[in-house]
Amino acid sequence: MSRSLAELVAALPQAGASGDLDRVVEAIAWDSRRVRPGSLFVAYRGVAVDGHDFVSQALARGASAVVAERPLPDLGVPLVVVPDGRQALAYLAAAWHHFPARRLTVVGVTGTDGKTTTCNLLYSILSAAGRRAGLVTTVNAVIGERVLDTGLHTTTPDAPDVQAYLAEMVGAGLEIAVLETTSHGLEQHRVSACDFDVAVVTNITHEHLDLHGSLEGYRQAKAMLFRHLLAGYRKPGVPKVAILNADDGSYDYLHRILRATPPDRHWAYSLRPQRGRPAAVVVTRLRRSPSHTRLVVHGPDGEFELKTRLVGDYNLSNILAATSAALA
Repeated sequence: MSRSLAELVAALPQAGASGDLDRVVEAIAWDSRRVRPGSLFVAYRGVAVDGHDFVSQALARGASAVVAERPLPDLGVPLVVVPDGRQALAYLAAAWHHFPARRLTVVGVTGTDGKTTTCNLLYSILSAAGRRAGLVTTVNAVIGERVLDTGLHTTTPDAPDVQAYLAEMVGAGLEIAVLETTSHGLEQHRVSACDFDVAVVTNITHEHLDLHGSLEGYRQAKAMLFRHLLAGYRKPGVPKVAILNADDGSYDYLHRILRATPPDRHWAYSLRPQRGRPAAVVVTRLRRSPSHTRLVVHGPDGEFELKTRLVGDYNLSNILAATSAALA
């Protein structure tokens, strides 16, 4: 598989290019050790190392063009300067696979707790309903009959891996992709160019402040999912849907963002509806036992009963999040 450099550069939100853009790119690499002849090397400032320090190694291994965050003189190959190399890598990977997210309905689930559980619940609901769904979490990717380990089990896979999973879903004839989107993944543009159609939040608590510096920085990172939703590619007949947790402190913060640029549908879910936070999906009757929970869920189209072996309010909240996304 190969692409022209001009085709790839055209996919970037912002870029200044110099040199011969007609040359063919044989691969995209962001690690100089993985460069092979004809590769486009993407350099960006990382957490521990700066990719710009390895441009010479990439060229020595045969890189035919470079994407960088600053001008680099006398490379002898085309140079594309971008404001954010990580973001550029995501869009380049999407273009490499012909933007697979635009041929899927994409659901993103973020939050401090419950993301993986909610994604798996939603995937199971959709599959049981006969929808052809795929799943990518911090634990694994499920694409048809294939179950793949996604790596370190701590954050969203790298953008090229995410785009490759989405492309495989398209090739397998799937129609819906469920993506767990961590704050690190959002901040590091691992899910940029995913063109979300449904954005779900479980909760936001005082965690992961090592990367984000403060609760405000953490909330802003989580809010990126909803900004991606609102700014993403619009697919014919597919509405943009935001789903918030009306029981969580994140509700007011995210609601203000959505009020400024409203999606097509804006739903909230709640175990205990409260004044000033209207919820479209709520629990109307709840019966608990040590082994299971029964609840009646009232949604936009009426009531229905659920039974689950999961217990505890945190699990019920995850169930409501997945149920809301499935109904949407």
